[in-house]
Amino acid sequence: MATGLLTRIEGAITRAIPLNPIQSRLSQAVASISFDDIPFSAARVGAPILQRAQIQGTFYVCGGHTGQTFEDRPQHEAHDLLALHQAGHEIACHTYAHPFVTKLNDAGRDEDRQANADFMRQTLGDVRMTSFAYPYGAVSLAAKAYYARHFFTCRGVYRGLNVGRVDFSELRAIGIERRQHDIGRVRDLVAEAKERQAWIIFFTHDVGPDPSDYGCTPENLEDVITTLKDAGIETLPVKAAAAKVMFG
Repeated sequence: MATGLLTRIEGAITRAIPLNPIQSRLSQAVASISFDDIPFSAARVGAPILQRAQIQGTFYVCGGHTGQTFEDRPQHEAHDLLALHQAGHEIACHTYAHPFVTKLNDAGRDEDRQANADFMRQTLGDVRMTSFAYPYGAVSLAAKAYYARHFFTCRGVYRGLNVGRVDFSELRAIGIERRQHDIGRVRDLVAEAKERQAWIIFFTHDVGPDPSDYGCTPENLEDVITTLKDAGIETLPVKAAAAKVMFG
């Protein structure tokens, strides 16, 4: 009980202290759709859904999972990453081995980050990952400070819109996840984002008819895309949306 309370307090303090605050210059709302880990189905089912809608997403990759199984779900292959890159999607960093980065020191974070960068050079050549997402959504002040030094943006899983003074060291996001997805709530959030000229980021993992608790069905993903299109909100990869937030 005490440990759980301390963890919640630490999380609240971490979220309350922006380490890379950027004053938004958006004149209208913008959206991003992202996939963590890149399970096989995210590349083979999720990406085609985005492509049919003529939008690009952000795919946060763990190089150590390539060709492997993680949490009972088959993961992407190297040629999936090439196909995603060639289709114009952003390939971003989700660490190499998917550790709790809050449990690593900076030397451990360096080793893991470099391993993912090396993997990306071997797989895609001269592709530099500028966006990062925290595995498990686990964030501490030390982790935020580290990753904010190495990436343009860092995305968490704390629910909310990015508006006004946006913390690029821990971007807010909305999960399109089986365990919590509510299309009515999504529509309300999209309407709020439009009204407040906010950046709304969605994330999921696998995509399929029987997704994990952290994944979504194709219909869930299509509903989010339709909601954004009906609201007239442009959907961009994270790095492109971040540039709009920063420069207008």
